[in-house]
Amino acid sequence: MKPLVEKLLLKEAALRKVQYDTEWFYYLEDMALYLKEDLSEVEFIHLPMMIDGEEEYVRCSTFEEILRGRKEYT
Repeated sequence: MKPLVEKLLLKEAALRKVQYDTEWFYYLEDMALYLKEDLSEVEFIHLPMMIDGEEEYVRCSTFEEILRGRKEYT
């Protein structure tokens, strides 16, 4: 499993993310591709995010929720 450091994830341009209040939420599809892991067990909420110039509601999760729900691809 790839170790995760939130400070590095915030700098990663390939990951779409959005901040609400003081909490960062990461687009789960981007995170799954970045980590090459199955994140289907991660709890998520639907948040608005700009995707290809259009606002879409997508599955997003916090750093802590991603850590809790990670499991490797088999």
